[in-house]
Amino acid sequence: MANVLVISGHPDLSHSLANRTILETLRACGLSFTLRRLDETPFRFDVEEEQALLKKADVIVLQFPMFWYSFPALMKYWLEQVFTHGFAYGSESTALKGKKFLISFTTGSPKEAFGEGAPNAHTLEEYTYSLKQIAAMCGMEYLEPIVTCAAAYIPGVSPEGDQDRIAAACKEHGEKLAAVLKAL
Repeated sequence: MANVLVISGHPDLSHSLANRTILETLRACGLSFTLRRLDETPFRFDVEEEQALLKKADVIVLQFPMFWYSFPALMKYWLEQVFTHGFAYGSESTALKGKKFLISFTTGSPKEAFGEGAPNAHTLEEYTYSLKQIAAMCGMEYLEPIVTCAAAYIPGVSPEGDQDRIAAACKEHGEKLAAVLKAL
């Protein structure tokens, strides 16, 4: 069984129906993994501890909601602090080389809102290019992303029934993520 490290980049997981459901489902599927919730110590990371967890991991999963066409600022800050030159990349850096790298995320917009001629104008692959490049720079194996679209739930604003639809879709997302990770 691979040593799996899941980094949750939601800035307030307690208020997320989608990302919280994915992580709860992943845990319920019986998969053994280490979970790092960036919202529990926002912008205050023990870099050496984070790097030690990354070194132990065979698989690194970034779980996050897409905000403004990218991953949340909290996760970007974490990457900037932890994926340093001499550790994650550079001519003599091998700490992450060969590890599997998987992004698992949600979007507020439906899938048909992405792509040429659509409101968001670019494909999801184009919006995740920076993470694919980070994996390449660090010598990691980039795995096919797992994404659930139309997963934004805002209490008092979202239409009736959206909460159940989103919870069901994110439960499926978590089950798919668990299956992929168990197969590695």
